[in-house]
Amino acid sequence: MMNRRNFLHAVAAAGAYSSMSGITFAAANSDKRLIVIIQRGGMDSLDAVQPIGDPDFATLRPMGSAKSFTVDNYFAFHEALTPLKPLFEARELSVIHSVSTPYRNRSHFEAQDYLERGADAHDTTDTGWVNRLITLMGGTKINFAADVSSGSQLVMRGPAPYLNISTNNDLGFWSDSTQFLEMLYKGEKDFAPVMAGVEANMQQSMMAEDDQHPGKGINATCSLTARMLKEECRIASFSIYGWDTHDNQQNRLGKSLDALSEAITQLKQELGPVWANTLVIAASEFGRTARFNGTGGTDHGTAGAAFLAGGLLASGQGGKVINKKWPGLSDDKLLEARDLMPTDDVRRYMGWALADLYGISPGDLSSKIFPGVDVGTRIKLI
Repeated sequence: MMNRRNFLHAVAAAGAYSSMSGITFAAANSDKRLIVIIQRGGMDSLDAVQPIGDPDFATLRPMGSAKSFTVDNYFAFHEALTPLKPLFEARELSVIHSVSTPYRNRSHFEAQDYLERGADAHDTTDTGWVNRLITLMGGTKINFAADVSSGSQLVMRGPAPYLNISTNNDLGFWSDSTQFLEMLYKGEKDFAPVMAGVEANMQQSMMAEDDQHPGKGINATCSLTARMLKEECRIASFSIYGWDTHDNQQNRLGKSLDALSEAITQLKQELGPVWANTLVIAASEFGRTARFNGTGGTDHGTAGAAFLAGGLLASGQGGKVINKKWPGLSDDKLLEARDLMPTDDVRRYMGWALADLYGISPGDLSSKIFPGVDVGTRIKLI
C-alpha cells in the first residue's frame, strides 16, 4: 500500500514530467513487461555460474565452489540456482557472463550509480536509465512504472512519473515522520543537508539488515510486482541484497542465490500468461576476485554476470550462457592478475534487450537511454 510520502513523491514526479518536451509516444501501449532487479553488493559470477571447462578454474578455487549442475560443456550453475534449471531448459533463462560497466574503482556505491545511471563516465546526468526509458516510451500515467522498494532507486529516478511503493510496513512511522519534518522546515536552507544525512544513515541501516537476510520480504515484493504488471503497470524494479561476500562465501552466497531463484520462479508463477510477454534483467554492480581470500570469501572484482529471464527469451537466446569470448582464468588473462577480465559492456546487452522489447533504435539507445555508450552491432536476445 502506498504511503502518503510516496504518494506525494509520485504526484510531484508527474507534475515535473508534464512540463517536459520532445517525448516520443511510441511504445507506451506495448503489452511487453520489463522487470529490472539490482543485485546489490557485487555477485561472484565465478561461483554462481562456474566455468568448469576452464582448466585454471580449479586452481583458482582450491577450496572448491559450491555443488553445481552442468548446463553445457563449459559452465555449471551453483546448486542454489537449481530451481531455475527448468526455466533454463525451457529457454526462459540465460546468463550473460564476463561483462561489466567501464567502472574500475571497486566502490559499491559508485559502481551501483554507474550501473543505474547507465550513462558514460563523462555524462553528468543524475537520472536512471529506466526513467529515461519511460520518457522515451511516453509513459505518462503514474502507474505505468513502479519502484518496488523502501526508497527511490537511482535506476528509476528522474522526471518521468512512477510509483515508489514498498511492502515493508516497518517504514510507516519513519515515512510519516520525515514527511512531517520536510513540511515543517520547508525553505530552511540548513535543513536539507541534515535530513539527507539522516536518510542516508537510515538507508545504510536497512541495507545492512538486508545483507544479512537477502531473502527477507522477497515473496511480498514479487507478489506486489506481479499484481501490478498484470494490470496497467508495464515496468517494475526492485533490489536483492547480500552479494558482498568478503567472508564465508559458501554459506552467504547461497542465501542470495536462493533469493534470486525464488524471485524469478515466483514471478513466473504469479504472472501466469503474462510471463510470455515479460523480460527480467538482473545485474550487479561488479564481480569479485578470482581467488578466495583468507577468510573463505572474495573481494571486490570487475567482470561479473547478468541474468535474463522471461517467456520472451524462448524465441531468442534463451537457454544459453552468453559471452563474447571467454577471457580465460590464467594469471596473464586476469585483470590486474586478480579479476575476471570483462569482455563487453553489460549496458550493450541491456540496450539490445530493450531494442528487441520495444523496438528502440540504436541512435535512441546511445543518446537517450545509455548516453555516450556505443551499443555496437546488435545481438538479438529475444
